Amino acid sequence: MQNGTITTNPKEVLAVITIFSEYLKGKSLLEIAKQMDVPYSDGAVWNKNMVKRIIENEKYLGTDKYPQLIDEDTFHRANATRVAKATSLCVISDELYQIREL
Repeated sequence: MQNGTITTNPKEVLAVITIFSEYLKGKSLLEIAKQMDVPYSDGAVWNKNMVKRIIENEKYLGTDKYPQLIDEDTFHRANATRVAKATSLCVISDELYQIREL
């Protein structure tokens, strides 16, 4: 906040852009968290959940209060990738499903 207006910090903007870019290149949430050199907040160390929250946060598309940091295409591709990864991790093979049914 500066004079009652939300402003951007160049290092934090670069961190957000880097998160989206690296995720779309195929890096995992954990790999991205480990490479972050901009502090998340005082005393907090980055983790995969923090990275995930940034990827999910629509505020980075811009609102009447927040400046746009990520274009819509990048945001939607990153979130489609996130959903696809989460869905593919939950797939149960036919063999395992049959065993569970017993």
